[in-house]
Amino acid sequence: MSSKESLSTVEKILQAAEELFAERGFDGTSVNLIAEKADVNKAMIYYHFKDKNDLINSMFERILREAEHYLKRAFAAHSDSGIEVSHLDRIEEELNFLSKRKRIISVMMMEALKGDEKDNYFFKCAERVFKHELKGFKSESGEIEENSSDRQRDLVYEFFTGFVPIIAFVVFNEKWCDYFKCDSDKAMEYFLESFRKTHLASNF
Repeated sequence: MSSKESLSTVEKILQAAEELFAERGFDGTSVNLIAEKADVNKAMIYYHFKDKNDLINSMFERILREAEHYLKRAFAAHSDSGIEVSHLDRIEEELNFLSKRKRIISVMMMEALKGDEKDNYFFKCAERVFKHELKGFKSESGEIEENSSDRQRDLVYEFFTGFVPIIAFVVFNEKWCDYFKCDSDKAMEYFLESFRKTHLASNF
C-alpha cells in the first residue's frame, strides 16, 4: 500500500469517527460503526490504530497541531507585517478557524466532562493557547512559569472568561441561532462586542 493510499484510508477513518463521535458520543460509537461509515474493513482500523482510544487521541492531537500552527502563523503575520491588528480581529479569526473544526471540538468538550479521562485534550488545547496569551509568565524557554505567584489567578481568568466562552460559542452558536431565531452574523457581532466589554476590557 502506497503512503498516499494509506493517508487516504486514515483520513476516511478519522472523518467517519469524528462524525460518529459527534452524533453518538465516544462510548456510543463502536469500531464496527466506524468501519461501516468509513467503508473500510474493521481490520484496517486496527492496522492504523491500536484501539478506539488511540483513534480519538489521534483526532485530538491533530486538532492541537492545527490550532498551534494557526496561532504561530497568526502571531508571526502580526509581527512581520507591521500592520496593527486588534485583539478583537484576532479573536474573530480564531472563531472562524475553530468553527471549521466544530465537530471535533464538540467531541473534545464532551470527553473533557468525563471523570475517567486520562489525557484531557480540552485542557491541553487551552494550555497551548495560554502559552501564546500569557506572555508575561513565560520563561526564556517559552514555557509558562510554573511558580509565578499570579499564574493560577491568570490561568483561571483566561480559561473561564476567555477560552471557555469562545469554545462554547463555536459549539453552540448554530443551534442557538436556530432556537432563538437569531441571524448568525448578528450573533457573531454581539458575541464579539460582549467579549470586548468583558475579557478584553480587563486585559488590555
